[in-house]
Amino acid sequence: MNQLWKIFRRATIVALLFLINLYATSFDVRALWVVRDHITNPDKINEIIEFAKEHNFNHLFVQIRGRGDAYYNSMLVPRSHLLKNTDFDPLDYFIKQTKKSGIKIHAWMNVYYLWSSHQRPSQNKHVLLNHPEWLDTKEPDEMNVSLMLDKMGSNRKINGEGFYLAPTHPEVEAHLQNIITELLQNYRLDGIHFDYIRYHDIGYGMNQTGLKFFLSYTSGIPGLSTMGIQTKPSFSDYKKSAITNFVKNASMRIKAYQPDCIISAAVKPNMDNAKSTFGQEWDLWLTSGYIDWAVPMNYTRDNKVFEDNLRIMQNSLSSKYINRIIMGIGAYNQKHRLAGQKIYRVGKNDFGGISIFSYTVFKEDSNYAKQLKKYLN
Repeated sequence: MNQLWKIFRRATIVALLFLINLYATSFDVRALWVVRDHITNPDKINEIIEFAKEHNFNHLFVQIRGRGDAYYNSMLVPRSHLLKNTDFDPLDYFIKQTKKSGIKIHAWMNVYYLWSSHQRPSQNKHVLLNHPEWLDTKEPDEMNVSLMLDKMGSNRKINGEGFYLAPTHPEVEAHLQNIITELLQNYRLDGIHFDYIRYHDIGYGMNQTGLKFFLSYTSGIPGLSTMGIQTKPSFSDYKKSAITNFVKNASMRIKAYQPDCIISAAVKPNMDNAKSTFGQEWDLWLTSGYIDWAVPMNYTRDNKVFEDNLRIMQNSLSSKYINRIIMGIGAYNQKHRLAGQKIYRVGKNDFGGISIFSYTVFKEDSNYAKQLKKYLN
């Protein structure tokens, strides 16, 4: 009896692996996130490109803006401290090296996330040091921002996850749009990927200038009429619309410069929580055509939670938008077998592709890459 059970179990595993393999190869989009630490010299980038070819990834989200800095040549944004002793341009090198490979390069930008270290930035032109009035807070008092900055260097965790720019501040909007314009003028991009396109958490959005704008409204704000809101918006709607208007404006800008550039956004996987806690109404971004792909960060280890998030998306969006969702799967927090099961579930539900976070895991554990390869080839 035990022998029969072993045979049955082995056959079941083989069948599951076959199905996972079948679904993985049917994905048009097989994306891999590449964190900025790995792109500081040509040798590292060559290794990434070879890895992508070998393991069947055809899109790379390459982090060119981490914490208010640049991993490309910019007149607007200070160069990363990791590149301070070189004139190397990682983004330009990626684009040139993959031109004939079939691998698409997406410029991955951390949009509102500005700083996370307890130490001050080393670049004198960093926005954190020059425009503290642009920071978002949980309290409508700019003095709190000054106090937080004064604490830097004390080895204490500052402001929770770190410092975020305020989506509700008009100068923040202008600054970010200028960054996008500069990128588009200087680089031919396959895609632009917006990450941290959200509020820090539910209590944020209390930037003093942003609050003044909200309190001054008497008949709504631009963009809200398309949501059916004609009168003064609620504070929650105001917060969401600030990010949505940024995405809309950025989308028009990108398509005007580079019509074929794929616009994508990393979003919270539970659509309800994304809106209520983080101000991400990403279903609207997708259905309105502001983004080409939504990339939910469905990084949970729990298969049930993973599937619950899939179900919410399927119930909230018509089928024509499901194949424009590129499902994020975490490699950093689960073994390859669990990640493979999630690949299978994504394929079974007709989503458009997968994005694996991140290359760092494969770099640090070559065996993980070998095991996961059978799900991607």
